[in-house]
Amino acid sequence: MPMTDLTPDQEAALLAALTDTCRTAGYVVEAIDRGLEVSGEDQDEGAFYLLPDHGWLQIRCLVLDHDDLDAARDLTALFETMARAQFRLIGCRFAFDPGTGLWLVEDLYPGFDPASVPTIMEQMAFIWSSLEDLFDAALEGAVPGDDAFDAAFDLEAGGPPN
Repeated sequence: MPMTDLTPDQEAALLAALTDTCRTAGYVVEAIDRGLEVSGEDQDEGAFYLLPDHGWLQIRCLVLDHDDLDAARDLTALFETMARAQFRLIGCRFAFDPGTGLWLVEDLYPGFDPASVPTIMEQMAFIWSSLEDLFDAALEGAVPGDDAFDAAFDLEAGGPPN
C-alpha cells in the first residue's frame, strides 16, 4: 500500500475521530506524544497505544514488560512461542523491543474505518488473554505444543492438516 502523508489537520481529525469512537465505546483516552493512550476504566489492566503514521494506524499493547523479560533465564522458548502463535494466523503480530518488552501489534492500512478500532482492541485483548499462560510458561523455558495452542483458543484438534 502506498504511504499517505496526512496534513497536520488531517492527522488531528483522525485523532479526534479515534478519541470520540473510543470514548463512546467506554474507554479512557489520553493524548500522548505521537498518538493516543487508550485504556479501560481499570487502568491497571494495561493500555493500547494508537499511533498514526503516514495514514496507517498502529495499535500496540505491551504484553510482557522489560522486567518480565529480565526475569526469564533464556528467551529462546519465548521467541519460539511467538513464532508458533504467529503461524496460527492470529490476526496481529508481535514486536520485540529490548528496552520496553514484547508488544502485540495490529497495523491498519490507510483508509481504515475509525469505528472498527474498539473491536480490534477487544480482539487483541482476547488473543492475549488466550495466550498469556503459554507465554508465561515460555518465560520459564517451556515451548507449548499444538495441543496447548488449541486449548488456549478452546479449539479441538480435528486431525492433521491435509
